[in-house]
Amino acid sequence: MASSTTYRLSIFDSIDDGHHADYLAYLIHQFSQKPDVELLLIVPENFIQSFKNHRENWGFDLGNNIHFHPLDASTIERLHGQSIYKRSIAEWNLYVDISEAWQASHGLLMYFDYFQLGILFGKKAHFQLGGIYFRPNFYYRKASWKSALIKKWMLRFSTWRSSMKVLFSLDHKAVKHIRPWVGKTQVLRISDPVRAYELSSADVEDFKEKWKLPANKKLCLIFGYLDPRKGIEAYLQSTQHLNQEELNQICLLVAGAISPAYQKHLEELFPQYPELEVISIFQELKGKEIQLCFEAADLVLMLYQNHVGMSSVLVRASISQKVVLGTNFGLLGKLIQSMHLGIVVDAQSPVQIAEQLEQFLNLGIGFSKEQMEKMAHENSEQAFAETLYQGLFL
Repeated sequence: MASSTTYRLSIFDSIDDGHHADYLAYLIHQFSQKPDVELLLIVPENFIQSFKNHRENWGFDLGNNIHFHPLDASTIERLHGQSIYKRSIAEWNLYVDISEAWQASHGLLMYFDYFQLGILFGKKAHFQLGGIYFRPNFYYRKASWKSALIKKWMLRFSTWRSSMKVLFSLDHKAVKHIRPWVGKTQVLRISDPVRAYELSSADVEDFKEKWKLPANKKLCLIFGYLDPRKGIEAYLQSTQHLNQEELNQICLLVAGAISPAYQKHLEELFPQYPELEVISIFQELKGKEIQLCFEAADLVLMLYQNHVGMSSVLVRASISQKVVLGTNFGLLGKLIQSMHLGIVVDAQSPVQIAEQLEQFLNLGIGFSKEQMEKMAHENSEQAFAETLYQGLFL
């Protein structure tokens, strides 16, 4: 076993896209600067190769204290081919086996929600455990009492059986609702980490030219993994309530990774709104290109359908100091309102969305620059890693 001055932290994640890859890259970079931590990442070999090939372009460090245990394609296929319940147990057991063979002193579950069944019915871990709780939505008013009760008892028994040291909640409002159910487990709020890049005006202009973004229109951005939950359809329907002069002032930019089926759906849907200019970037963006989307935008749309928890899109909008038109549901709605980051609507109401688009075009939407700066600072990758370090080891 390692000396008491060195922490041996193992992390498992079988998914290598979206926020999963971003979180892992941030932790590699930040823990590369903490020599008292030996970090083992049990992750898909695709992520390892991609990170090593692109890390210098992305600006990420890779210290000698960072180690990888690759999960090959056949292993990933075998794990992901099981039902969600069997997969939870299989991935948990694999994580425990690899971590204990490596003599980990600590473990971190990047997606605690998913591993609760594995913890309950799988192997016993003999190292201190922490987890990130993404969707503690049992306290939402719209949650059914039966579902909420099941989630509360799952939370209680999984944290008890694992002797979990610390649980990090991405939903800051949920912390007080989680604490009564987890015994001695410490509960800490943690921010959704986002990397900020220094960009020149030339970078922004080059990006606009590359994607042929109009200079004489207000650019409305929908960013992230594109699926029906993003509210694209609701936004398109809202434009039917705008007059021709207002339609001529706006352009919709949709940017992000997408499934082939949903891409086909959107490509058939967009031509049904010929008066609206739509530009699509159907690919996963990395590094500076993500921030360039926000820098180029005038309005960030977060018309998520019943979204639970936090979203890095809100942080990215704050970094670029762009006003948000977002859902009034859940944590996102509360943050947008309380921090004056934009305006909220019923994201399922095209009429309400259209009314706020009219206000944006004709009067503008107010926001607090100071609160945006606060949001960006609290959700930096440095703050994310430091919270994890303090909660896991101190």
